[in-house]
Amino acid sequence: MKALPQDFLDVLRLPVLHEDDLDAQAGFYDHDAVSDLYRATVKEGTGDEVLQAAAALLPELHPLRAALFAILCGGLVENGADPRLLFPAALRRLAQLLASLAPYCAAEPMEDDDEEEAPEEEPADVLAWRAAEAALEALPPAERLQVEASRQAVDLLVLPLMAMLMRDVRNHRDLLADEALRARIEALSVNGTLPFEELHFLHRAAQMAYEDEMVVLLPASNAGMIVRAHGINNNFHAFSLLQDLFSEHAKTLGIRQPLADRLGADDEPRDSDSAQYLWLQAKAYAGGELVDRMAWAWGEGTLRENARRQGRLVLVALETEDKPARGWNGFNQNFHSEQKPQVSLVRFLTAEEVATYLA
Repeated sequence: MKALPQDFLDVLRLPVLHEDDLDAQAGFYDHDAVSDLYRATVKEGTGDEVLQAAAALLPELHPLRAALFAILCGGLVENGADPRLLFPAALRRLAQLLASLAPYCAAEPMEDDDEEEAPEEEPADVLAWRAAEAALEALPPAERLQVEASRQAVDLLVLPLMAMLMRDVRNHRDLLADEALRARIEALSVNGTLPFEELHFLHRAAQMAYEDEMVVLLPASNAGMIVRAHGINNNFHAFSLLQDLFSEHAKTLGIRQPLADRLGADDEPRDSDSAQYLWLQAKAYAGGELVDRMAWAWGEGTLRENARRQGRLVLVALETEDKPARGWNGFNQNFHSEQKPQVSLVRFLTAEEVATYLA
């Protein structure tokens, strides 16, 4: 493991004691020790060694200094260093920070338009808001400064975490595996008492889906495919990409209805789209028959929430005029340069295989 220069370590161990210390990101790269290490590491191609050293050091550093070091490492990842090396340690540090800040975080209560007599007990969201505000107000100045430093550290950590998360699907799987952390990210990303500016990106990333073998069925023609779906925002996003794939293989799939062209004037896919099929989950079928037309694959939902059969996620595209007019806009946008969403054909299904998935 690479030994980090002492002058660089000295910068990482600078105390955070005053308001001026919170403006840490602006001055971090002004230190010669930091810029020298970064340039030398990129030049020598030793990014992996620095990331390994960071993984060991991150738990020991002040949250703000740890986050700044992680940002430097995120830059190394963008320059080709292994995105797996630091991700577990950085994710653990984020989890610890969010757990420590949770008592000070609460979503702003919804306004009650009901003019009826107020309930005897305060709603839970109001009580949570007041408790978080009271907890913040009760902090002595020195502790309040440390809470603010941790809040800033969370937003700083999001940036390198996203750089690593979007470059290796194994990192995404690690995030999904930590259900408690995912729930905390979702809750705290919209809190109003101690708001975060960047945490919502991790929430969006957690909603994305990566499916190596997803089944898509077209009952009208008794056809189907196994597809690879990666970097998918939600079901609407999947519908758009699948409908594009259907256009490429319409003859093989026996699709009878005319397929709409989603390309704009610049030959780029438009972000707005509409459902050309009645998109259903697998549970809409039993014994080869349609038994529940309302078992929709809800557009706003995450792809992995749909029902599975034989261990694979299944979507059903039903050719029918009897369907609601569903359109969407804004759901297909990439929110990170390394997202690279795609749906690609793995293989076509036989008629016998289609029957087993509809059984």
